[in-house]
Amino acid sequence: MPVKRCIVLFLTGFKDSLHGCVKFFQRQKLIAAQAAAIAAANENRPTSKLSKSNNTKTNEKLYQRLFESCVLNGVFLLSCMLAFNFVLIPILNWIYFKILSSDKHDFIRNYFNPFLELVFSSVWILPVFLLSKIFNLLWHQEIADIAFQQKYEKAMKKLVTNKLPISEMIADTIFSCSMEFIFLIQSSLMSFVPISFLSQLLVHIHLSFLYSLYAFEYKWFNMSWKIEERINHIETTWPYYFGFGLSLSIILSFANSYIYSATIFAFIFPAFILSAIESSSENFSPIVYTKIDPSSRNNLRQVVLKLPLFRLSLRVTDFLFKVFRKKEPVKIIKQTAN
Repeated sequence: MPVKRCIVLFLTGFKDSLHGCVKFFQRQKLIAAQAAAIAAANENRPTSKLSKSNNTKTNEKLYQRLFESCVLNGVFLLSCMLAFNFVLIPILNWIYFKILSSDKHDFIRNYFNPFLELVFSSVWILPVFLLSKIFNLLWHQEIADIAFQQKYEKAMKKLVTNKLPISEMIADTIFSCSMEFIFLIQSSLMSFVPISFLSQLLVHIHLSFLYSLYAFEYKWFNMSWKIEERINHIETTWPYYFGFGLSLSIILSFANSYIYSATIFAFIFPAFILSAIESSSENFSPIVYTKIDPSSRNNLRQVVLKLPLFRLSLRVTDFLFKVFRKKEPVKIIKQTAN
């Protein structure tokens, strides 16, 4: 087993997840400085002014979407939840404990506080959270598209010619979302493993790969990689993507509720999208090891070391889609018969 390469890829992935965003903004500064120098040299040319204007607008749009995502998820939504739990609830408890007798303190802690949290979450946090999910979906896509275009500007023409038809893109997106949802269920089932340490480890491993897929999918979709190519690439260079997603999995493990976790995820996820785009992991070759094979010329054969973590979810998703396709014509026939 190529242990050394696995360790190197794992550490590279972990480093890229945290440092890739910094590299992206460093490259942005360099591009801006180069563009300013070229514009100053060709100040009187109208085409240079036009290209400068387009680059400026693109950069402004990218920073605007990043700012809006941070404000919505970090400043607004997350600060509201923190203010409620760590400011409002303690102040109300202090007032109640001063007014009420000590025998009613347990009632406040065990019943009244949970009731306030339920009302606050239902009336305020949940509607805003659902609305933010829609905005995040659009903003994250736009951030990824702009960042991808800026890094791969020279290769964009070739990528556009190889782009999938719209019908295939829609089908691939639906299949990918369904598979990721089933894989999330698979990840949740790992928590039922009776050994506590092993259970937490398996959950972290699953979520690390899922978060990596989330981050890199924007890039690979722009590169016209189908779902089979994306999954196969992760499974054949798995240490890198385990390391890349592990940092996000560790950060989110400190959240004590789904809404907290999802809000923190939405707040920091754009940084991981930029790190994924800055990464060159698509150029990595599969991990291979040497296996004894008497049928080969040298009695040795190289085998790809795959980690088929997504295979079960892929097969379940494929089975469900096949069932749906079989049932769909029957529905149409019944509707036309009536």
